[in-house]
Amino acid sequence: MEIPLSKDKDGYLLKVLVKTGAKITGIGGIEGNTLKLRLAAQPHDGLANKELIEMLSEILNIPKSRIEIIKGKTSKHKIIKLKGELV
Repeated sequence: MEIPLSKDKDGYLLKVLVKTGAKITGIGGIEGNTLKLRLAAQPHDGLANKELIEMLSEILNIPKSRIEIIKGKTSKHKIIKLKGELV
């Protein structure tokens, strides 16, 4: 499965659709140019966003410090900035 990334001036952008409160954290698939993710964490106190960043860090093998939610911090539709190059 190829993750749908779009190139940005200093990294990449990734559209995600998040389902919180799932039984198991994992990838739910790809729909168009959006990565669907399931998160066990609930969407309060930033727990789901924290789990999202940790999950993307593991999947993409990049440090959490290079991952930023730039749009949709309180929405299930998010745009993630991946800073720098991916190997």
